[in-house]
Formats: sequence, C-alpha cells, structure tokens
Amino acid sequence: MVLVGEGEGIVGGKDRRAWEDWARVDPLWSVLTEPSLRFGGWDPEVFFTTGREAIDELWARAAGHGLPQRRESGLDFGCGVGRLTRALARYVRVVVGLDIAAPMIEQARRWNQDVAGCEFAVHTGTDLRGFDTASMDVVCSLFVLQHLASVPAIETYLREFLRVLRPGGVVMLQLPCYVPPPAPRVTPRERLALRHRGTASLRRLGIPAGFLYRRLGWTPPMPMTALPDDRVTAVAAAAGGRTVWTSEVVTDHGGVRSRYYLISR
Repeated sequence: MVLVGEGEGIVGGKDRRAWEDWARVDPLWSVLTEPSLRFGGWDPEVFFTTGREAIDELWARAAGHGLPQRRESGLDFGCGVGRLTRALARYVRVVVGLDIAAPMIEQARRWNQDVAGCEFAVHTGTDLRGFDTASMDVVCSLFVLQHLASVPAIETYLREFLRVLRPGGVVMLQLPCYVPPPAPRVTPRERLALRHRGTASLRRLGIPAGFLYRRLGWTPPMPMTALPDDRVTAVAAAAGGRTVWTSEVVTDHGGVRSRYYLISR
C-alpha cells in the first residue's frame, strides 16, 4: 500500500527535510531521545521492546474498558521505523504506519519485512482524507503530534483520528501538556546558537547530514508543542469522542510534561 498526501501537509518542507535528516543520522534516537543513547546508541532489540511494552500497557487499559470492539484495522500515525506498528500488529490484523519522511518509511519496511500485518506509507497531507470515515478500530500516535509546529495542526489531527475511528474503537494518544520555555540566553548558549546556525548553513550548502551530526554536533530541528489536558478532552468531545482514561502527568528528562489518553466514540 502506498498513500501519499497532497501538499506540504503536516509540517512545511523545511521541517520535512529535518525529519528526513533524522532518519539518516540517528533514526532510533529521534524517536526515543534518551540522552545517553545518542549517536546510534540504541540497541534495536531493546528499542523495539519498548514499543511492545508501551502498546501492551495501553492495550490492557483499553481492554479494561471493553475496547476496541473489533481488531481488523489499525493506524500508527508518525510511525518512524515501525516501533509501535509492529507491536500493534500483534493485536490488530492489519496496521498501516504513516510517516512524513520517506527515509523513515524505507527503514520501517526493512526493519519489519518479516512482521505480518504491517504496511507502511509516506504521508504528507494536511489530514487523513485518504482514509474513510469510521474505517479504523485503533489509531495510535505517541511522541508525534508534539512535533507539529502549531496547536491548530495538532487539533486538526486529533479531530481526524476520531473521524476515521469506528464506533467502539480506541485512539491511543500521547501529548505534552507543558513544554519548558527556552533557556535564558547567556554567553555560552549564544556561542552554541551561533555554532548551530553555522552548521545549519553548511547543511543547506549540501554538506552531508551524518558528517555534521557526528563531527560538528549539528542536529536537525525538532520542534515541541504542548496542548493542555482540558483542551485535548474538549477537542475530542467536540469531535464525538469520549476520553475513557488519561494517565497522570509524566515528566521526561527535558522537563516536558505529558499525558497519555485513551479516547473512544
């Protein structure tokens, strides 16, 4: 299956190129940014095990609410290399993983070529118009919507998740409710910012991303956007969803505070 959206879509062309660069320089770390495992430090078996554990926990919680009622079709939005796609395929007959970066999709297909029930496609559209209304039993998106550049873009996709969800299905969602403001600009950070701008210029000139990342400390952009908990539940309710469970606030190493949600309709 190949499904390619229209236009600049989820993020602009510049941001799409950033995720293509992440796919080339450190695809596993860009999904799970554990500081000690940067520069290819993730063991693939451990990395994929984290996806299985996350889905197992969310699935058990959903099952406690009688969800999903069917297990025919699933959508993993922002699938990266398929960490969650393959985990969902243990529960759902066919799971489609979508990602904006073609190199990520290439790697997802390679990593999961022997996993039954997984399909992958590049998706650059502004919505999910390629999917019929009420066509999915499970929609999953963890550590993805936070990288959209605006709150309206996040809300659009939340509404779309619920549009494509069948009654009796479940959306498994993670979103930050708080992102720390930028650190004060002090001299060392200003020097670092100048260096980053310089290496970004080198990237625009065509210097390979891998060289800049490993030798000069350059990183592709990775925006972070928060959506307050009450806004998430309000947008979901307005789209016909009901939040059946939400986690306590979880704080990661960067001070970002997030919640997990199970939403049905």
